[in-house]
Amino acid sequence: MDAIVVCADDYAISHGVCDAIETLIEDGRLKATSVMTVFPEWRQRAAGLRAAAEAAGADVGLHLTLTDHEPLTAMPTIAPGGVLPPLTTILRAAKLRRVNAVEIEAEVKAQLDAFEDAFGAPPAFVDGHQHVHAFPVVRWVVLSQVIERYGTNCAMRVITEPMLRIFKRGVDPVKAAILAVIGFRHAAMTRRAGLICNDSFRGAYNFGLDVPYGRLFRQFLDDAGGAPKRPLIFCHPGHADGMLRSRSSLVEARTREFAYLSSARYPEDCARAGRRVARFVEPDDHLSGL
Repeated sequence: MDAIVVCADDYAISHGVCDAIETLIEDGRLKATSVMTVFPEWRQRAAGLRAAAEAAGADVGLHLTLTDHEPLTAMPTIAPGGVLPPLTTILRAAKLRRVNAVEIEAEVKAQLDAFEDAFGAPPAFVDGHQHVHAFPVVRWVVLSQVIERYGTNCAMRVITEPMLRIFKRGVDPVKAAILAVIGFRHAAMTRRAGLICNDSFRGAYNFGLDVPYGRLFRQFLDDAGGAPKRPLIFCHPGHADGMLRSRSSLVEARTREFAYLSSARYPEDCARAGRRVARFVEPDDHLSGL
């Protein structure tokens, strides 16, 4: 069967999210997760996650965080009150090239350092909370730091998808199309740099409860408009707890995503689509390329 990367975002945002993701990794249902190193829970959970990932053969990456939460460094122009701005604010500033690249660079370095210090190894890949790693200005900083530190031995998530696939799939196509447009330049830069990356990006939806997540996931598995080699579905499984509710408005959707990903239907759906859940970086990637 062909591979598909199913990547759980937001590890370390709360213990409930950490517990859910680790359970799915241990059960072989996930082979990739990305972590938010801005939270103290990251240092508390890093060793356990590394043990689970190594035992199950899973990849752990950095989920670069530049919105809503406290940064690891002083960012007087971007986060003057000590809290990062909301998504719309930093996206607008980035598009106008009015985001402070020096502050971004210092924060990217700090989050990469925090990953390496706690995990004891570099990230297998880099992506971004609310896709900030693909924004103008930020993408240049992230890509330069990744190449400077790791060369091409670190993969990068890209957020583009051909419009034909987006509209044939029909899951929140406007949102997916906006992401594809935002991420087009970043994807081109990433590929030119020779980094391993996904060639299909799925998982965007409105996080509403009106459609069962299993039905949405089956649509994400559908290879409308062609069968890519390395498709990626991002997801947000988790258990609701007080810490999560204090840090995120995305709560109930996480519990229903976990319910589906831990169900018998999930592997059946993957098998029916001819897909096996795979690591972001397969063992022979650096030998054969993409």
